[in-house]
Amino acid sequence: MQKQAEMDHLNASTSVTTANLLPILKTLGDSAGVSSVEAEIADALPVLIAVLDAETRYCFCNSAYEDWFGLEPKQLIGKRFVDVVGEDVANVATPHIKQVLAGHDVNFEGSFAYRHGPERQVNVHYTPQLDAAGHVTGYVSLTVDVSHQRATETRLRELTQQLEMKVRERTEELNDTLEALQATIESSPDTMIVMDAGGIILNANSAAERLFGISTDQLLGQHLKTFLPANDVDDFTEFFEESKQASPDIRSTKPRQSRLRHASGKHIPIEAAIGVSPRLDHYTAFIRDISNRRRLENDLLHVALEERHRIARDLHDSLCQEISAVHFGLAGLAQTLECTQASEATHARKLAVMLEETLDHARKIAHGLSPVMAEGDDVVRALMRLARNTEELCGLKCRVEARSDLQNVDRDVGSQIYYITQEALSNTLRHAKARQITISISTNEDEVVLRVTDDGSGFQPSAESDGRGLRFMRYRAAAVNGTLRLRNRPEGGTELLCCIPLSGGATPIQ
Repeated sequence: MQKQAEMDHLNASTSVTTANLLPILKTLGDSAGVSSVEAEIADALPVLIAVLDAETRYCFCNSAYEDWFGLEPKQLIGKRFVDVVGEDVANVATPHIKQVLAGHDVNFEGSFAYRHGPERQVNVHYTPQLDAAGHVTGYVSLTVDVSHQRATETRLRELTQQLEMKVRERTEELNDTLEALQATIESSPDTMIVMDAGGIILNANSAAERLFGISTDQLLGQHLKTFLPANDVDDFTEFFEESKQASPDIRSTKPRQSRLRHASGKHIPIEAAIGVSPRLDHYTAFIRDISNRRRLENDLLHVALEERHRIARDLHDSLCQEISAVHFGLAGLAQTLECTQASEATHARKLAVMLEETLDHARKIAHGLSPVMAEGDDVVRALMRLARNTEELCGLKCRVEARSDLQNVDRDVGSQIYYITQEALSNTLRHAKARQITISISTNEDEVVLRVTDDGSGFQPSAESDGRGLRFMRYRAAAVNGTLRLRNRPEGGTELLCCIPLSGGATPIQ
C-alpha cells in the first residue's frame, strides 16, 4: 500500500510538470504581460511560476512564492532574482539564466536550501519571453518541488535492490533444494517416471535405464504401456485412470503389482504407485523391481508345499497305518466276542466303527494336505475333480474348458492355479449368487491363462482391494511370477483372469 501511494504521488507530480504546465509557460512566454485569467490559473497550481525581465527582476509571481519565501507576491515584484533566492541558489541558476536569455528553453534539477522552509529537491524549467519582433525580453520560470518524488524513487530503488537480493537468495535456496532433490531422485534404486495426462513419458531417473534396458532418451516421448506385456495393458490403463480420479488430498495411489517388459524381452515383476500433481497435470510413476521378492515368495511357497506334502505323507504312512492296524485288531476282537456271545461284543463293535470313521477322516486330512499336482496327474484333471465336487456339494453347474495340452505345466504352477480356482469358486458361492461357473484354462507361447467366469451379480470395485480372498489369490499368482485381474463382465457376472509363466517364474534381470 505504501509503495502504491508513493507511485501515485510520483505520477501526479510528473503529470503536473510535463502535461499541464508547459502549455502555460508557452502562453506566458508569448505574452507581453500576464492576464487576470492566467494569473488565476498560476495561483491555483502548487508550483512556483514567475515572469522575470532580462535584468532578472520579477514581473509576476504566483501565490506559491509566499509558502516558499514567506513574502507575498506583490512584495517580490521588481526585486532581483538573487535577492529573493539567495546567492547559493543564484550561483547554480545563473548559467541556465544566460541560456534562456539567449533564446533557449532550459531545464535543470538540483537540491537547494531556500530562505523559508526545508531544503528542497526542485526541477526548474526556463522558457524565453519574446516581444513582437522575436527579441528576448525576459523569461518565464517554473519551479516544481520534486523532493517527495525523488525520495520515492530512491526508496523504490532501495526496495528493488532488497527484493532482488531476496530473489537471489531464494533462487539459490531453491537451486540447492532442487539439486538435493535431483540427487535423491537419481540415487534412488527405484524407478521414477514423470508422465503427462495421456501417459506419455516426460522424464525419468537413471534407475529407469536399468529397469527398461534402454537409455532415458529412448524412453522420453513413449507411452508407458508400450513397455507392458499385452495381458497387463488393460489393468495398467484402468489403474492410471483411477489415479486421475483420486481425491486432491491423496498424493499417491496404493501400490499395485504388474509386470514390465525389459528390452531383452524378459518380463520383470514390478510394484507401482502413481503420484498425482493436479496443478501441473503431471503424474509420477514410482516403480520397484520385485524380482527378488517374488523369488523369495516362490521359495517360501515351495517350502510350504513340501512341508504340506511331508505332513500328508507322515499322516498317511504312519498315523493312518497305525489307526488301520488298531481298527483291524479291534474288529477282530469284536468278532471273537460275538462268537462267544460275550456282553462286550456290542461295545467293541461300536468302537471299531468309530475307529473306522476316524481313519477315514485322517485320510481325508492327509489328502487335503497332499500336493494337488501329484505324480502322473495334470492340472486339468485336478480342476475337473474340483468342478465335479462343486456341482455335487453345492448344486451349482460348473464346467471346465481345456483348450490346449497342459500335461507339461510345472507342478508348482499347477498347484497355484488349482488353489486360485478353488478360492474363486468359494468367493462366487459366497457373494455372486451365480447359477453357472466356467473354468477355462489354456496356454499361449509362454504363459498359462486361467479364466473363471460366472453369471452372478458381479462385484463392487471399491471393496475389491479389501477382500482377503482376492489378496490370497493375487499372492499365489505373484509367487509364481503371474498376474491376476478381476473385473465385471459387460454381459453380467464376474471374470477372473490369471496369467502365469509356464515355468513359474522368469530369470531376474541383473
